[in-house]
Amino acid sequence: MKATPRVLQVVLSLNPGGTERLVLELARRLHRELPMAVCCLDAEGAWASELTSAGIEVRALGRPAGFGPSVGSAVAAVASQHRATVLHCHHYSPFVYGALARLRHPRLKVIYTEHGRLSDAPPSRKRRLANVVFGMLPSAVYAVSRELREHLLEEGFSPRLAGVIYNGIDVGPQPGHEQRAAIRTQLNVPDDTLVIGTIARLDPVKDLGTLITAVAMLERPALLVIVGDGPEADALRREASRVGIDDRVRFLGQRNDARAWLAGCDVYVNSSISEGVSLTILEAMAAGLPVVATRVGGTVEVVDAASGTLVPPRDPRRLAEAIAGLQASPAARRSLGEGARRRVEAQFTLDRMVAEYRQVYERLS
Repeated sequence: MKATPRVLQVVLSLNPGGTERLVLELARRLHRELPMAVCCLDAEGAWASELTSAGIEVRALGRPAGFGPSVGSAVAAVASQHRATVLHCHHYSPFVYGALARLRHPRLKVIYTEHGRLSDAPPSRKRRLANVVFGMLPSAVYAVSRELREHLLEEGFSPRLAGVIYNGIDVGPQPGHEQRAAIRTQLNVPDDTLVIGTIARLDPVKDLGTLITAVAMLERPALLVIVGDGPEADALRREASRVGIDDRVRFLGQRNDARAWLAGCDVYVNSSISEGVSLTILEAMAAGLPVVATRVGGTVEVVDAASGTLVPPRDPRRLAEAIAGLQASPAARRSLGEGARRRVEAQFTLDRMVAEYRQVYERLS
C-alpha cells in the first residue's frame, strides 16, 4: 500500500493574488486526506490566517535580498519538520529553492508549477543556463496553459516532464438582478450606462494604461471600474485625468469582495501583455459576462468566439472598437455572457484542478 503524500506548498508569500488563492484552495480542500503545510519564502502574507485557522501550518522564511543558497536549506528544514514527501513549488524562485532542498533530501519529489510571466520577453540566457542544472531536479513540471508550457520548454525544461494543468475556480451561482441593482446603486450609475469591469494587480504587465486610453476613445460614455492595487496606482489615476476621464474611472482598491462587484458590470476587460490563465477572467465568465481580452498567453485557450473577443495587446484602438461593439449590442453581450458561463462550467472548475493535482501527488509518492 502506497504511503499517503505529505505536501509542502512553497510560495513567495500568501499576500492576495491569483496563484496564492489557488494554493489556499489546494491546501484547504486536500488537507484532511493529504497533510498540507505552506512555506513562504518571504512574509506570511495577509491570507496566511485563513490556513492557520484551519489547522494548516504556515512558515515564513523572511528571505534576504539576492540569491542565497541557505534559503534552500531552510526550505529543506521546513520540509523535514512537516515530514513532507512532496514539495509543490509555485513560480520560478520557489522552484529554485525547492530544487536546492531536494539536493539535501534526494527522496523529496519536487513539482514545479509556473502560473505566468512578468513580461512577454523571450527566455533569458541566464535562465536557460541555470536550467541546465535546475531542469534536471523536478519530478514534474506544469504550466497553466499550453502557451506557457512552450515557454518552459524554451527555458530548457524537458518535454517529458512538462504538462498542463489549467487553473480552475469555484464557479458558484450566477449573480441575479438584485445583486446587479445593489452594486450599481453603490456605484451610483444608471442602468443604461455600460459598466466595464477589470480586477487586477496594478502592475505594468496588466497594461491598464491601454485600457484607460481605450475607454477615453469610446464615443458613448461608459464607466470603468478597476478593482485592485499595486505600484502603478498613482500613475494610472494621473493617466485617467490626463485623458479627461477621471470622472469615468473608479479605482476601488484591493478588496476581499472583488468578485461581488462583477455583478454590476456589463463587460469584463483584460488588457494584459502576458497572462497564464487569469482567475479573474474565469470569475467574470462565471458571472455571465462577455470578455474582451488581449490575445496573449493562456487567454487564447480560455476565451473563445462564443464567450468573448480577443484583440492585440498594446492596441487601445482595437480594444475600444471591441468594447464599443458590445456597448451597441445588448443581445451580443447576453449571448456571449451565456457562452462564457457554459465554458467555465465545462472546463475550468476548481474541483477538476484540485483532482488533477491530487493525482500528481499520489502518483509521485
